[in-house]
Amino acid sequence: MLTLTHVENSNILEFTLDGDFSRADFDQVAQQMEALIDQYGTIKLIEIVRSIGSIEPSALWEDFKFAPKHLKHFSQVAVVADQKWIGWLSKMVKPMIPGEVRHFELSQLQQARDWIHGVEPVTV
Repeated sequence: MLTLTHVENSNILEFTLDGDFSRADFDQVAQQMEALIDQYGTIKLIEIVRSIGSIEPSALWEDFKFAPKHLKHFSQVAVVADQKWIGWLSKMVKPMIPGEVRHFELSQLQQARDWIHGVEPVTV
């Protein structure tokens, strides 16, 4: 299941994956991203991965075609997931994205949102 949330009047898009990922899911995310890129030039992304079920091969293929054209438009990407391999993957793609990429655990979701929104952490 995919849930998309656009933060109103901003270039911030948050999506949560919890289960299977279909071509229709990818198309929905891609459409939202392209609309925000058209409107703002760059986007800030919060990718929350709670669980991953099956992924339709056509969704992966479309992602491989989509990414090279659009990565330059990502100013910040927060990857929020407890799966260690997703953290490793986010480190691997960092050099391909001109914007900043950070990995957070699910327990740090609010910190990820704060970072994307430009809220400075409170130190005590």
